[in-house]
Amino acid sequence: MSADTRIQRKIWSRKDVGLTASVRQRNDLLVHTFVTDHPSLILLRRGRKIIRMSGKKIVLLPGDAVAVAPGTICDVQNETEREEFESTWVVCADMILSRFESARPTHKRLKSAVALKNLGDEFVQSFERSVQAIVTPERIPDIVADHRMQELLAWLAHTGLVFTADTPSDLQRKVRLMVGAAPERPWISRDLAQSLAMSEATFRRRLADQGQSFNEILIDVRMSTALTLLQVTDRPVAEIAYQVGYESASRFSVRFKKRFGFSPMAARGVPSQLHTPSGVPRMFNDRSRRV
Repeated sequence: MSADTRIQRKIWSRKDVGLTASVRQRNDLLVHTFVTDHPSLILLRRGRKIIRMSGKKIVLLPGDAVAVAPGTICDVQNETEREEFESTWVVCADMILSRFESARPTHKRLKSAVALKNLGDEFVQSFERSVQAIVTPERIPDIVADHRMQELLAWLAHTGLVFTADTPSDLQRKVRLMVGAAPERPWISRDLAQSLAMSEATFRRRLADQGQSFNEILIDVRMSTALTLLQVTDRPVAEIAYQVGYESASRFSVRFKKRFGFSPMAARGVPSQLHTPSGVPRMFNDRSRRV
């Protein structure tokens, strides 16, 4: 299968198996302070990816991969080679992650991000099989798809690390996950506080203790979701704006540029423009809405 037809520009989802999508760029992009909300594996196909976090720097070349733990905050830069960049990400279903983690109590739990380098063609083939398990459910039975995802996780376990099943205890992460599951909703802090069995005052105070406000989290999750949709789908900007809670595409574009420093169209990789990110993947409900 050729690189251009390997996977369409959409987010593929298979219940109890996982999610996958591909990022394709024709310009260099950099995003600052990107928060990864779900454990993710990313394979670089073309170009170069640089991840910086807390004094640590990871440089990926084609064939390399990176495992990113939930809650990781980093700067991510995608650099093109011959005007092309491509990566594919996979998020395993929580049920598979939980079973895999439970079976390996002596392995260390991944806390941030780790590069998977020099693993060779067998790793790449394993990654491709996991993608196909999500993309072609009609051809691959559930039990086989489950084993393919576990095989991919086994490559990380080969390094002595495993993902932690996504059961956040941190309030900030809980809020991000709740908003990320339905970014189009008209969220207000009172509703979230009630869902978390606390008063609105306590809810706001606890977030402030963590250096965040509800509004800051809401905007960041919406903009990060929009960035992902812009990079891995061909949906119109107005439709994406509506999917993340904005009826006005122009207001959305202003907010997006304020967050990332470039326009929504620049995130699409418009040729002959140099901008300075790329998305580390996130999980959310992939709902198409027409405007």
